[in-house]
Amino acid sequence: MKRIGMTLCMALLGTGCAHSPKVPGPEQGSRSESLAAAAEKAYRALEFPRCAEDFRAAAEADPDGATRAESLYRAAGCDALAGDTHAAVEVLKRAVQGGYFNADHLQYNPELEPLRAQADWDGLVAQARANLAKAAEPPFPVPTLASVDTFGSRKADAAAVLQVLGLEVGKPFVHSAALMAKKEAALRKQFNLAFAKVGMSFFFAEELKGNAFVTVDLVDAEDAQRARFLPAPQGHPKDPEGLVARWRAYEDRLWPLQVQGKLDPEKSVCQVAHCIGGFGHPDLADFEPEFLAKVPKALDAVTAVLREDADEDRRAAAALLLAYAPTARETVRRLVPFIRDPSSGVRNNVLRVLTATQQTAKEPLLDVATVVDAASMPTVSDRNKSFYLLTYLLDDLPAEALDAQRAGLTKQLGEDLVTMAALQQPTNREPAVEVLERLSGEKHDTAEAWRAWLSRQPK
Repeated sequence: MKRIGMTLCMALLGTGCAHSPKVPGPEQGSRSESLAAAAEKAYRALEFPRCAEDFRAAAEADPDGATRAESLYRAAGCDALAGDTHAAVEVLKRAVQGGYFNADHLQYNPELEPLRAQADWDGLVAQARANLAKAAEPPFPVPTLASVDTFGSRKADAAAVLQVLGLEVGKPFVHSAALMAKKEAALRKQFNLAFAKVGMSFFFAEELKGNAFVTVDLVDAEDAQRARFLPAPQGHPKDPEGLVARWRAYEDRLWPLQVQGKLDPEKSVCQVAHCIGGFGHPDLADFEPEFLAKVPKALDAVTAVLREDADEDRRAAAALLLAYAPTARETVRRLVPFIRDPSSGVRNNVLRVLTATQQTAKEPLLDVATVVDAASMPTVSDRNKSFYLLTYLLDDLPAEALDAQRAGLTKQLGEDLVTMAALQQPTNREPAVEVLERLSGEKHDTAEAWRAWLSRQPK
């Protein structure tokens, strides 16, 4: 897949993490992880007192100093969101005394805004900076907000949306899933929307390194079918051969290496069409042989996790494991039914693998109609993967088949494509331009030129 750089959706991590994810360990560590998972669930449900309680409990159960400090920091955010400023300050003191060192995150975290008027605030920031000077590795950096794109609504104009969100382009940006959930609810009410989601992509490679791009995805009430998804699974299937756990362990090792710039792009490869970050680093080398050996023998069980598991993170891992099916067609056959999973993270992974699989193919592996339907889904991660997928699919169509599809696809997709071509986030804009070039047989440098081209097409 064409990529500007590897991106990480911070909305999946609450307000982000200052330290590397923890690898599962002894019984005590497992208990702290369970408590932290419960705290994260409460956070996502906006149950802030419970969130604070569970993060404090996770810290008490954690044998690792760095992650204990992280849990205390997250507890402070939950206390602040619950309106308990005193408790938030006290637990934040414990976090920095315990070694919390991401001073920039602390300073710009909007969840901690109520604490900044407290007498202890400057001292807490100073202590975090002192901890940072002694840290073995840098924290996940706080990006700069490069742009805010709005897409999908005929009612809500960009200026009004930006006013509701209160974001400032050009300033350091810490994403708060909880605060954005409240803003999303306000947007739905103000503009009578069926769907509103604020997504953030952070680039940490190449020329866009250190920049965050926000996309506000909106669906008007009369377009609610765009946000139709499969029912949320409720099952708990067995993890076949521990493969789901192994994939998640791989990701836990991968992301810190990527953030710290320790992955060589030339060596970040794998033996299948898609694997996120490759296995070239010595810390990652042990994983792929296991996936190659075990996944083909466990396809039905891995697919059962994707179809049935109530845990969206396990479903997301299962989708990526299916890249290790023995043939490209088998990978596609097993993934297509789950394009409309209720979790955006799962949909993202399903479409990532489908896109990479079609990219390496020499013939169409999906129906164009299936991909067009996927492109109508409401989030940027749905659209950009779908349009990249459509690009590769159009490339593999016989010339006469492509010619037969051009006019219909232009009528169906043209307005959305030229709108996306005007957006600032590269992963919004670039796949739209790629599709426009295939449909038009032309190249244009500006969104205005693409709009002019569309105006010349038969209605």
